[in-house]
Amino acid sequence: MKRLRVPGGEMAWWEEGTGTPVVLVHGTPSSSQEWRTVAQQLTPSYRVLAPDHLGFGQSDRPGDWRTYTLPWHVENLRSWFEQMQLGRFHLVVHDFGGPIALPLAIAAPERVISLTVIQSWLWDLKAPNIDNALMRWLYLAGNFSARVMVKLSWGRRGKLTRELHRSFISQFPDRASRMGTWGFARSASHEGPWMDAQGQSLGRLADIPFLLVWGMADRLVKPEHLRRWQQVRPGANLCKFDGVGHFPQLEVPEYLGTALFDYLTSVDQVDALLASRATQNP
Repeated sequence: MKRLRVPGGEMAWWEEGTGTPVVLVHGTPSSSQEWRTVAQQLTPSYRVLAPDHLGFGQSDRPGDWRTYTLPWHVENLRSWFEQMQLGRFHLVVHDFGGPIALPLAIAAPERVISLTVIQSWLWDLKAPNIDNALMRWLYLAGNFSARVMVKLSWGRRGKLTRELHRSFISQFPDRASRMGTWGFARSASHEGPWMDAQGQSLGRLADIPFLLVWGMADRLVKPEHLRRWQQVRPGANLCKFDGVGHFPQLEVPEYLGTALFDYLTSVDQVDALLASRATQNP
């Protein structure tokens, strides 16, 4: 893992392969490690980069849950991108990775070659307000996100084995390590207006090739959000997985890796053709 300093602390990331950059942005309650198997199918042709949000993985974990707002995460990821100087890149977002990375794509759409959205959103989820002492205790003392929410969101096609579930739980071994998961849980109910405001500018991404990947058995980010994306981006490429829940990158990683590789290479072929024509006809 590599590290660099962003406004909120030190952010960790891993990267493998060479070629056009592909940035994989995770959600909760997880880390960049969830992309490892998918990346194996990309790295022969691409430079794959996967950062850990602050509060997750091997990045710093500030100790005050009030710190963990979505605009704060956005600014940290913005700093990472600026320091990495990737040029143009493919962007893949999952879960809260969307509300964090999509505002950056909206701000600089010319840098994004393609966009892949997996079980994510950029609007008010209309989630119930869970900001109370009991839920805070469940998240911080009981590791509720990893212990309960993962099981609730998992599909039927790929089994959530005891070992795999333990890999989620072990990422958050104590109260101090769980501030980020509680921060995201609060964001779902407290920061809806902010997400709605960001989503008003999704039209700026209209010219970017767009792939929707959806596990149709997700009981948390349900297919109704897929339908909303299809309204926002009619005609977008679609990859649906029946029986798969919230984590296609872990439930069916080989299938997702193949679909993503095929999509990225097709986009790159069209991109290269358009660039060639532009050079011939300045």
